[in-house]
Amino acid sequence: MNIKVKRNIKKLAFQLIDKGRISTSVPLAKEVRKKVEKMITYSKKDTVSSRRYVSRNLPRKAVDKLFGSIGPANKEREGGYTRILRVGPRKGDGSERCILEIINV
Repeated sequence: MNIKVKRNIKKLAFQLIDKGRISTSVPLAKEVRKKVEKMITYSKKDTVSSRRYVSRNLPRKAVDKLFGSIGPANKEREGGYTRILRVGPRKGDGSERCILEIINV
């Protein structure tokens, strides 16, 4: 994967955790979903190692929100913490757009 794409995925993951929902293209949403689902799974058990893993990829503000509200809200869930809602094509280039949101926020 390209460095710019990785950086974009990290930014989108931070925005998703910070705001609860983002609008993006479908392929980017699928990549962000993988990363965020794994981080939410780690945030369900608040240990030092899980905080270190998450803090490698996110700023402090997002880590606090993840372990403070999102992780405990999804404690009973087995998986599927995010949802992709397809919106339709973008006017400019016709790429498929979607809304990616966290459930139980």
